[in-house]
Amino acid sequence: MSCLKYAAHAYAWTSSWNSDSLDIIDHAKQIGFDLIEIPLMEIEYIDPKAIRERANGIGLGVCASTACSEKNDPTGEDEDTRKRGVEYLKKCVEATSEMGATLFTGVTYSAIGRKIDSIPDERYWNRAADCMREIARFAQNFGITIGIEPINRYETFLINTCRQALKLKAMIDEPNVAIHLDAYHMNIEETDFYHPTLEAADDLCHFHLSESHRGTPGTGTVDWDGIYRALAEIGYNGIVGLESFCAPSDAMRAATCIWRKLAPSSDQLLTEGLKYLKSLEKKYYAKTK
Repeated sequence: MSCLKYAAHAYAWTSSWNSDSLDIIDHAKQIGFDLIEIPLMEIEYIDPKAIRERANGIGLGVCASTACSEKNDPTGEDEDTRKRGVEYLKKCVEATSEMGATLFTGVTYSAIGRKIDSIPDERYWNRAADCMREIARFAQNFGITIGIEPINRYETFLINTCRQALKLKAMIDEPNVAIHLDAYHMNIEETDFYHPTLEAADDLCHFHLSESHRGTPGTGTVDWDGIYRALAEIGYNGIVGLESFCAPSDAMRAATCIWRKLAPSSDQLLTEGLKYLKSLEKKYYAKTK
């Protein structure tokens, strides 16, 4: 029996989540996943109650994620932009709860893709912390954990490493804020995979098991043994997800920069990736029992 809970990101199959996407929930269950990760970037198309009913009906878990944009940037230069960021993230929290999920994570602290002209000073850190503190306190009313996902330097100027995410978490200082790692981004920003995973330890709420090229896990340069050895050593038994893409989604095209097919099909990518990752779990978690 698996110790980890494996999630499939919905963008593996669709370029834009809406009410026509509900069959993806059944499909994720059919090919062996424990959860479906619902993207909230286009929240106006989300029907949380329909998602909850469909997922509950087949016994599939749900989690949610987003990436803030420059129109709702928590670190935006003007107060109106930051207020829109708070309003948007509160909507995401409410939708997460209505879906029956308890985890909302991703690039929750700043706009994805935003560039600035210098090393970010404390203004940006404080803006992110102030916004996320308000969101975390709001989310406590719903029993929701808020995740901070470090992403690479080409996609954010603020949180690139696990250590930076831990710094922001400490500044927010709320009990329902946690760390969400992603192997794709770690491959660019971290010096290895094992030690940052250990460093996250009790603060870890999610781990995107994404290959270095975002294709099938096990076919790139990510040190999967290092990740699973660390996960087993810290006794992690939470959510891990395959945020892998056969082709680009319209909503995330600018961020993923995928311009070629990475596998013959999404089903093949996810099925083979899931099998490979579960074999690593069996190998390393058996040593800790």
